[in-house]
Amino acid sequence: MKLRMVRFARTEEYNQLFSGDPTWVTESLAGMGLDGRSLVTKNSFRMLHTLKTLGPSPEPNLTVLWSTRLPEAFKKFCAKMSIETSSIQYENDDLMREGLGDDYAIACCVSSMRVGKEMQFFGARANLAKCLLYAINGGVDEKSKVQIGPRYRPVDGEYLEYEDVLEKFDDMMEWLAKVYVNTLNVIHYMHDKYAYERIQMALHDKDVKRYFATGIAGLSVVADSLSAIKFAKVQPVRDADGVVVDYIVEGDYPKYGNNDDRVDELAVMIVQKFMDKIRKHHVYRHSIPTMSILTITSNVVYGKKTGSTPDGRKMGEPFAPGANPMHQRDTHGALASLSSVAKLPFSDARDGISNTFSIIPGALGKEDQVFLGDISLDNIEGLDIAFKDIVENCQGGACSTPTLHKGIDEA
Repeated sequence: MKLRMVRFARTEEYNQLFSGDPTWVTESLAGMGLDGRSLVTKNSFRMLHTLKTLGPSPEPNLTVLWSTRLPEAFKKFCAKMSIETSSIQYENDDLMREGLGDDYAIACCVSSMRVGKEMQFFGARANLAKCLLYAINGGVDEKSKVQIGPRYRPVDGEYLEYEDVLEKFDDMMEWLAKVYVNTLNVIHYMHDKYAYERIQMALHDKDVKRYFATGIAGLSVVADSLSAIKFAKVQPVRDADGVVVDYIVEGDYPKYGNNDDRVDELAVMIVQKFMDKIRKHHVYRHSIPTMSILTITSNVVYGKKTGSTPDGRKMGEPFAPGANPMHQRDTHGALASLSSVAKLPFSDARDGISNTFSIIPGALGKEDQVFLGDISLDNIEGLDIAFKDIVENCQGGACSTPTLHKGIDEA
């Protein structure tokens, strides 16, 4: 209750960037111990139950460290509270426990850190969608028409050529990564100089491990834009000054969020490329650079600052949040959408990959049938590990849940 009573005096601009007046408090619940025992306690149930007694709220963020081996009763209670409140965040304990042990917690939004032993220099996000537009316009801002990036050669010709755009985009990301990291180095140095977190750091070990958190915004916009350029025909529309301000897309193209490797591999490539460029630069206090894919609420503000993009998105329209597909572009069901996100490499985004996911209860099953979506059981690599376990356990009639078994057979 006390965590919910905290209020900050903030400028209007801050509230526009982060909706819901967040206090950046995350409570980590559940997970499994390295010795195989569950870390679920009665307090885990009590904390989730506050969503009913106090009502849903953005803070404290209640995060369940999800494992396929959590107690069945707790899993059911999580599902019940998710359906009733839509306010629980789930993170993959089976994935994070491997490198962090069982005494870790979630800091800020989705970043995992060992308690008392690690800390993070937080670093907002780089707008890769705008970076792509700078690449197309030779460093000229599509909205202000000011030369912001390096004066590289802009694209020419009637249609965008994939290899040409990709080469220019790679060069512009190189520039952006350097500006981004150097800016963060200055910010963190000045913060330590004038506002060092003495009380918080007093609770850490003497030799603390530091992470240098970076992030990207507009991943699905860039993936879809490159896909449109590669698989459809994209005609740039130039203004009187020769600056590309809009795009005409002729034909269809594979869209991120439908478990289509043609575009999903582009998303993976973008993540790997930008993280590799971040790693090239010196970072403050010998910290370890990490990256997040995490525009949860600020996706609206990033969109307002970004012009029209080659995927058909218009100037000012919001980006998709986090690693989500763009709005209404995932047309092949929930599993296909989740499978696209699951392909993103955690090794290159260790600060967290966020997927905001809302479904109506009926999408999970009607009467005695379980909906499984358009899926082949011959290739289950991209699926969530929990569903993979269900498939493996249910094949051959050995499933303890008849409705699941029936759904598997039908699929």
